Amino acid sequence: MECDDCVRRLDQLIDRELSGLELEEVQHHLDGCGDCTKRYKFEEGLKRLVKVSCEQGHAPAELRERLRQILR
Repeated sequence: MECDDCVRRLDQLIDRELSGLELEEVQHHLDGCGDCTKRYKFEEGLKRLVKVSCEQGHAPAELRERLRQILR
């Protein structure tokens, strides 16, 4: 798997939408690629931060709800 292919699948990996061979390929690539692993950790952390921020109530309720739906 090339880095471009892996990066395109990171959101699906974070959202646990990959399975079977696709999941294995992405995980195998991440095991051997420091750059993609850094990108994965960044993307995962960013998504977690946005989710936590929305739960704290600092954004308007409508925006929080829209973001929750997107982040599921």
